Amino acid sequence: MSESKLTTPVVKMVGDDEVDGKAKEIFEKMEESTGQVPKWMRVMANCDDSLVGFFSLFKSLMDDAPTDKLLKWKVAFVVSELNKCHYCVSVTKKQLDTLGIAEEKLVDIEKVCNDKECLAIDYAKAVNNEAYKIDEDLMLRMKENFTDQQIVEITSVVGLFNYINRFNDALRVFPEVEN
Repeated sequence: MSESKLTTPVVKMVGDDEVDGKAKEIFEKMEESTGQVPKWMRVMANCDDSLVGFFSLFKSLMDDAPTDKLLKWKVAFVVSELNKCHYCVSVTKKQLDTLGIAEEKLVDIEKVCNDKECLAIDYAKAVNNEAYKIDEDLMLRMKENFTDQQIVEITSVVGLFNYINRFNDALRVFPEVEN
């Protein structure tokens, strides 16, 4: 398979003046909090219902839910690595760095995880790779260490990042090249 010659998204990146309603509110919040609207949001805004729905799910899973935020970002990183989504690997590395995990420590993420986090990462790998045949022992260990709410949340983070990994890769949303 040849290397793609496409370095920009295959659909337009929606400008600030092209959004309205809730999508515009999302753009404004991102601009205010981070100084820019991420490339994936500008691409997803071509279908504003998708952007609004995804953003709502993203915020509820990654910010406001019961599982430790650091663990959720570790799971997101592992899933993005497994799926080879360069954009999401880049984003998750930056987020983990802000949470105190330097990029060089991510080479072997299990070394920066406690036993409970390693269990969640093993579970995330199983969900990502073959959810239909998760080992019963693994699921029993998850039940012993996490609440049902946390298991649902961890599973949802895996699903969320599978969605955005495929979205970004299919539409050629790649990280910015740093000089």
